[in-house]
Amino acid sequence: MKNISIITDGSCDIPVEVMKKYNIKLIPLHFQFEDSIEYGSKRTMDSEEFYSRLKNGEVAKTSASSPSSAMELLKEELDQGNDIVCIALSSSLSCTFNNIRMASLELLDSYPNRRITVIDSGTASMAMGMMVIKACMLREENYSYDQIIEYLNENKHSYHVEFYVNDLQYLARGGRLNPAIAKIGSFIGIKPILSVTEGGTLQDVCKARKTSGAIKKIKERFLASSVEKEMVCIVHSNNLDKALTLKADLELEQSFSQVFITEIGPAIGSHTGPECLGLAYIKK
Repeated sequence: MKNISIITDGSCDIPVEVMKKYNIKLIPLHFQFEDSIEYGSKRTMDSEEFYSRLKNGEVAKTSASSPSSAMELLKEELDQGNDIVCIALSSSLSCTFNNIRMASLELLDSYPNRRITVIDSGTASMAMGMMVIKACMLREENYSYDQIIEYLNENKHSYHVEFYVNDLQYLARGGRLNPAIAKIGSFIGIKPILSVTEGGTLQDVCKARKTSGAIKKIKERFLASSVEKEMVCIVHSNNLDKALTLKADLELEQSFSQVFITEIGPAIGSHTGPECLGLAYIKK
């Protein structure tokens, strides 16, 4: 049996130690501030600096992974004799999936004995990240290539993420909210709680007043859901203290095999801004 390489893109928000544990390969997404210096592959920026610059009023613009950067990593894995499973950001949110798929189709002409499957996750951040982790766990349990693909296609809509946005101006900058509405909402302390639909788009599932109300609402919605105990993830953007508090609260209510805390990276954080908090989990 050929080795199976699990690949994803830079919107997955998987913790670095988990990436290393499962040898997950990453196709970078890129971003830049107004100085036009591009970050994402050869040049990186730590999260503290990234969110500090956002707070100081700088605007970060993101770009999808290019077919050429995807092709480079895919080719490297094919040359090692690996078949590839690649799980990508929702095609309704980015053209990353289509770019990776184009690269894979071009490469397969030169590697007729290899397999590449690019899966549209239909979601983002650690909802997608947990899907990637699950694929790696199945690989370790000696599931076949076809069995892994079958699982992902049948279960990808079970992977769910909800989070609140602390400052509406970032959604307005990204064209996802009317600037006037964002200004009014921020003034009166509205915290929208967002999720990714089964169609792969971002939607407002409910609203809360103030941060405390948003955290309470997210926790209540989570506890009211039928959730797999295998793993759950708390996602945050420069908001670790509240993430740790939420983790402790949840562990008083339920027990899980794995609880991850991870920081939202630039690919998603550029649009949501700092001080977000949310949960990613698998619905039964």
